[in-house]
Amino acid sequence: MTVLVAYATAKGSTRGIAERLGSCIEGLGQSVDVRPVADVSDVHSYDVIVFGSAIHNGQWLAEASDAVGRLRSQFEGRRVWAFSVSSVGVTSTTLSKRLARFLRRVTPEPGAVRRLRDAADVRDHRFFAGVIAPGDWPGFGRVVFTLMGGHYGDARDWADVCAWAGAIAAESTRDTERWT
Repeated sequence: MTVLVAYATAKGSTRGIAERLGSCIEGLGQSVDVRPVADVSDVHSYDVIVFGSAIHNGQWLAEASDAVGRLRSQFEGRRVWAFSVSSVGVTSTTLSKRLARFLRRVTPEPGAVRRLRDAADVRDHRFFAGVIAPGDWPGFGRVVFTLMGGHYGDARDWADVCAWAGAIAAESTRDTERWT
């Protein structure tokens, strides 16, 4: 089983999650290639694809969105997972807990993930919280961030990242065993 973990990152937080996903999946016996989406031109040699991007203004970064369109014809027959990194993840957040609960209920999937679902068998899409530094929200954005109960720092939940990696590896192994 060969797994591609491809990511688009703005400041490195998403790269860190992609690298940890790759490390956790590899620790479960899979062969893993972790690469920026801009460096991916062909996915035919991979059995499983994990695509991820930082979220800016509710959407994946342009290079991730572009990669979905560029590679869409190659997704057929491959298992695909997607992840998004923003201020609010499934288990952690850089915002107030109350606001995070609300946002988890109402935040739609980014457009690129919806397009990915149209092109591939997307097994799951997961939101992870990332890292926020004081300079990440310029000017008035810092005021808004503070009003939303925001706190700077690393909100990545590594146990959640590895648990999700375990689910990917387990499902992929089950699927492979069914076909052999």
